[in-house]
Amino acid sequence: MTPNTAATRIAGIRTYIPAQSARTTDGDLDLIAVERAVNGELPADMTDAELARADQILSTRDLPRSEAARRLGLPSDLLRELRAADWKPEVITSWRTNTRGAAA
Repeated sequence: MTPNTAATRIAGIRTYIPAQSARTTDGDLDLIAVERAVNGELPADMTDAELARADQILSTRDLPRSEAARRLGLPSDLLRELRAADWKPEVITSWRTNTRGAAA
């Protein structure tokens, strides 16, 4: 008689990451948009604060910065600065302002 064994699947980069369980907002943050971004389905109208929260979640999951940058549509160097600044959304806002100013 063979004992019952359970199969185990190793979680990879494509594993779905839940960002929130019960609430859909946190102050001005749309937590559904954050969860979508964390999982690579970036909404077009994400705020800088929502992007910062999404990166914070990805960082706590030890996702490589390059993969987080791909999911969030942001440069990897910007995420390095954002993480060093403890995920202050102003880092993204400043980058956007400087990028638009440089392109004009």
